[in-house]
Parts: sequence; C-alpha cells; structure tokens
Amino acid sequence: MEVPFRATYFDGKSARACPVEVLYDGRRLRVKGEGVALELYLEECRIAPPLGRTRRVVVLPGGGRLETDDQEAIRRLEKETGQNLGQRLVDALERRWPWVLALLVVLLLFGWAFLRWGLPAAARQAALLTPMGVVESISEQALRLLDDQFLAPSQLGPGQRQELEALFREVVVWMGGGYPYRLEFRASPQLGPNALALPSGVVVLTDELVALAKDHRELEGVLAHEVAHVLHRHSLRQLYQGAGLYVVIALALGDVASATSLAASLPLLLLQSGYSRAYELEADATAGAYLMRRHGTTAPLQTILLRLEASSGKVALPGYLSTHPSTPERVERLRRLEQGRP
Repeated sequence: MEVPFRATYFDGKSARACPVEVLYDGRRLRVKGEGVALELYLEECRIAPPLGRTRRVVVLPGGGRLETDDQEAIRRLEKETGQNLGQRLVDALERRWPWVLALLVVLLLFGWAFLRWGLPAAARQAALLTPMGVVESISEQALRLLDDQFLAPSQLGPGQRQELEALFREVVVWMGGGYPYRLEFRASPQLGPNALALPSGVVVLTDELVALAKDHRELEGVLAHEVAHVLHRHSLRQLYQGAGLYVVIALALGDVASATSLAASLPLLLLQSGYSRAYELEADATAGAYLMRRHGTTAPLQTILLRLEASSGKVALPGYLSTHPSTPERVERLRRLEQGRP
C-alpha cells in the first residue's frame, strides 16, 4: 500500500523547516526534499495522537519529526501500524457531532437506567452477600448510636415486656428467616411512637408506640412489618444504595470494612429518610400476608397506620413509616390484599 503525502521535516537539531515528499511503500517511509533523503522503517516511528484539527506529527528515530496537514494519510499509517486506536476513535467522534450527541443521549439513558435498576440490583446483591458477622456489627453500632442520640431506657413493666416478647417470638417463628432476632424496648419522646428494624434482626419498639396501640394485634402487625424489613434486607440495601457504587464494588472485592464503617449512617438514614416507597410496600405486603394467615384480616395494621399518621404531628422527627408512600395508599393496598384483589 503506497501512501504519499507532503510534510515539513525538522531534524531535531535546529529550527530549520524543510518541505519534503513522503512515501510509504508498505514497509518503509521514504522522505525526500532539498538536502533530505531518508529511508525509515515505519515501526521505528511514533505517530503522535491526533489533537483536533492541528497538524499531525510523526516522530522519527534520532529526534527528527514530520509535520503534515494530510490527516487522511496519517490515519492510514495509524491503521497500518495499529497505533492510537483509542485516540483515533475520539478524533472520529470529534469530527462527527451527530455521533457525539447520539452517544451522549445513550450515556444519559444508561446512567438513568443504572440508577433506576442497576444500582438497586447491585445493592440488593451486596446486601445478600454481606456476611452475618458484618451485619451484626453494623446493627450493634447503629443501636449504640441510637441509644446515645435518640433513645432512653424503657419504662415498661416486666409483665408487659414478657407479653410483647412472646408475641414477637410468635411472629418470627411464623415468618422465619433464620436471623438472631431480638426485641429491644426503649423510650423516646423525641421520636414518639416508633419502631425500627436493624439488619441483624434487632427490632426496637418504643414505649410511645406500645401506648398508642389499642391491642396486641396492632403491635403484631407492626412487628410483622419490621421483621419483613429484616427478611428483605431493606436496611442494608438502602444503606448501600445511598452510599452508591463505591461500597458495592468494595464489597465485591471483599472489603467488608467499608460496609462496617457505614454503620454510623444507618440510624439517621432510617429516622430521617425512612425506607424507599418500594421497600415500604414490599414490607406491607409481607406483613399483610402474615396477618391474613394468622388472623384472616389486615385490619390491625391498617388501624395502627392510620393512628400513627394522626399522631405524627406530635413528634419532632419523621416517625414510623411516615415517609413514602402515603398512608391512605398503603391502607388501600392492605384492603385490596385482604379482599384478594391485586
């Protein structure tokens, strides 16, 4: 393949520019001009990457170089030697703006799709792969932070605690999952009626929520909802999803310390952000299915959800399940579940 082109030769020793004719015969570069006669193997030369519309440069052995405006000739030489493949692609895109715009649109769509489906899926997988030892460490650190900032010792009597612990054992036996479940009682005027599930199976129930409930079935619905969050690993998934791709990659590479270090974010994440709409609806559906199996109705959970919404104006921070989605929508979904409607 012959590639002839005109260029300017610099010997690398002076600033003198010499116009030359260059011919590539398939193996060697033949450079001819006034006082210049060179034969060089193309493999000995380095073709500088393209930079917009600037002149192309071929660096010769010994420090000399050729400069040319013949972009097409240099592209053919690059193709012949396999040099600057990535840069040639960038250069091609720079010269074809419709391609650039199309790729930008594709990139934006890919980014949106990743945030919409990819990152949640990656967070779910990371949550499922997190070792139980790490899960327990995250939960214990989160509980300590909650105790330091938001919670106080419970004022419930021993008899009332025993009744609720027995109720909780019934719930976890029915719902399963194999977690080391534990029910913790706390008081919290700051949070008000509230319940929180930590990833390891620790469920925190506030005295205020116990006082708000009219009977144990309402509390049973709340406990079933919290256990559902544990079963689906919603806390970890929310945590990883909020932290982004960094933690997902770290876990995939075995850096479990990154997950543990995020435990400090979990209490505020649960209290201030709540769970996502999808997680809340999933936990509602799981708790509703449990109530239907046990009692043939989802009314206890419906009732306490409505009572919690009515009392939500009395607490300083967002209370139990007060974020997405709205309470009327959740109650309607529970009613549809009870009626066997999708």
